[in-house]
Amino acid sequence: MNKLATIALFAIILSSCTGEPAGEEGADSTEPIKIGFIGPLTGDAAAFGSDAINGAKIAVEEINAEGGINGRQISIIAEDARCTGGDAVSAAQKLINIDKVDVIAGGQCSGETLAAAPVAEAAQIVIMSAVSSSPDITNAGDFVFRVYPSDALKGAALANYFDSKGYTKIAMISENTDFCIGVQNVISESTAKSGGEMVFNELVEPGTKDYRSLMTRLKDIDFDVFLVNSQSDSTGGAMVQQMRELGMENEIVGTDTLDSITLGQVMGEAMEGVKVLSVPSLSASDPKGGPFVQKFTEKYGNAQQSTFFAALSYESIRVLIDVMNKVGTDGPAMRDALYGHTGYDSIVGTITFDEFGDVEGIPYALKEFQDGELVEVERIPLN
Repeated sequence: MNKLATIALFAIILSSCTGEPAGEEGADSTEPIKIGFIGPLTGDAAAFGSDAINGAKIAVEEINAEGGINGRQISIIAEDARCTGGDAVSAAQKLINIDKVDVIAGGQCSGETLAAAPVAEAAQIVIMSAVSSSPDITNAGDFVFRVYPSDALKGAALANYFDSKGYTKIAMISENTDFCIGVQNVISESTAKSGGEMVFNELVEPGTKDYRSLMTRLKDIDFDVFLVNSQSDSTGGAMVQQMRELGMENEIVGTDTLDSITLGQVMGEAMEGVKVLSVPSLSASDPKGGPFVQKFTEKYGNAQQSTFFAALSYESIRVLIDVMNKVGTDGPAMRDALYGHTGYDSIVGTITFDEFGDVEGIPYALKEFQDGELVEVERIPLN
């Protein structure tokens, strides 16, 4: 639990206005347990925000049907942070100070989680993200957890893949967000360590859709592979399409945000052969995850981004509920129980947390767009 200390100013401000901590002894035992949700429910990243909230709802519905937590039902209070830090701070303050939630699921975007973390930390409320991957979250606070692997691991995995293919000249365009900057940093460092070179490394503002001037410059550069480093599938898809329109046939590799079941269907030929390094796929035929996929599809249709993102959100709620069943809703008690958890057997793997609240047990997978479908071709070890 040796994380960096969070901003003392937040502690001073919040300690004077939060009052009795949520979940403290003496609360009406018949009142519902409140789970706050922070995620992008609108905007460019709304696809995985929608999947995450729907996965969380299924978990809550199941637990309530089983009797709740020690006889208390669970409710979700969702706030739209639109993948921005400012909205995430406002959401966290409302959830903690007004709604008096017992725990927060989110943020989903890394920028949301990093911004909300000091607020939750000062109030001693556990916050757990299902999707955030920025390396900075590792040191965001003692009450901050996530069930998604850090991009520090992703950079090493991508560098190993590039090395196996003999790629030494890497080109990349990144959006200026916490998530993308985290990926940019680890890829640049990992590429240098493996003897490669970043021959094209450009930063654009979030939501950029026109990359033609950058792609025109890229066309005159000798490079082996292009890395799509986008905040959403729509901006990443625009990069791919405009690169192909200019006739560049170099291999394209994307990260989690290209893990979208709709991209291949919408963009067709432009996506053919594009690789994606992300968490593994989940289908209705999976021995453990199949029932969840079937239930999700029946209730909400196909996932907008990836069923695995919905499954991670589902399991993050189940882990929190497992802990609350054991120690109640007191924040410090929940924090300590999460750090000491011996392993939660989930549909996505056995989940444990290291001393920084980072998940252990979730692997990566290399996928490829084939005939409009995203097909898993290889599991990638995290060492």
